[in-house]
Amino acid sequence: MVTIKIYSSGTHYGPLKPPATLRYDLRKITNPPKHLRNLDARSKNLREHLLNESDFVGLLETIHNDILREVESLDSAGGTDKETTSPTQHIQQSLDEQESGESSRTANHASEETSLSEASARVAENPTTEESLGDSEILDSEDGPTITVNCFCHLGRHRSASMVEELGRLKWPKNIQLELFHRDIDKDRRKSKKQRRVGKSSKSFHDQEED
Repeated sequence: MVTIKIYSSGTHYGPLKPPATLRYDLRKITNPPKHLRNLDARSKNLREHLLNESDFVGLLETIHNDILREVESLDSAGGTDKETTSPTQHIQQSLDEQESGESSRTANHASEETSLSEASARVAENPTTEESLGDSEILDSEDGPTITVNCFCHLGRHRSASMVEELGRLKWPKNIQLELFHRDIDKDRRKSKKQRRVGKSSKSFHDQEED
């Protein structure tokens, strides 16, 4: 099973961290008209408008095909030795190499006391590794490789978020588990600007609250 995590984000709020495997800039797609900008990608009306844009539909198909090719390359490579996969695969590979090396050392020592000592060392080492990586990383490695995809526009509410929603509505192979995330969809730049203006205004605090 390959996990595909697709994020929408807005460049106004900074880049996605860590960077995604596949990144797509939707700022070249025409922004929705003003009467739709109070909506976000959870609105069917907004998504239907964007689906009438040939550039949007073309990019939707491109992203879909790119992800399928990425998964295909993982399958052909065994899903372990490709740089574009998630860091958790490299973590799992490192742990496997540690276990292999420790098993060899155990075989070279006939003494039962020495074997028990090495087993204790392994128990002591593994919790440290897991603690430093975090539980989510280890769960990812157990579930298989993860590919991250980032669709971004200016604010992360309209074009990029709609792209993520439409990608989630496409048909995907059974060996793909899709997870969708909207980093900035609930952020409103206009509200933050208004709050800054409140601090600089000559109006009283109570007057501002009524606004």
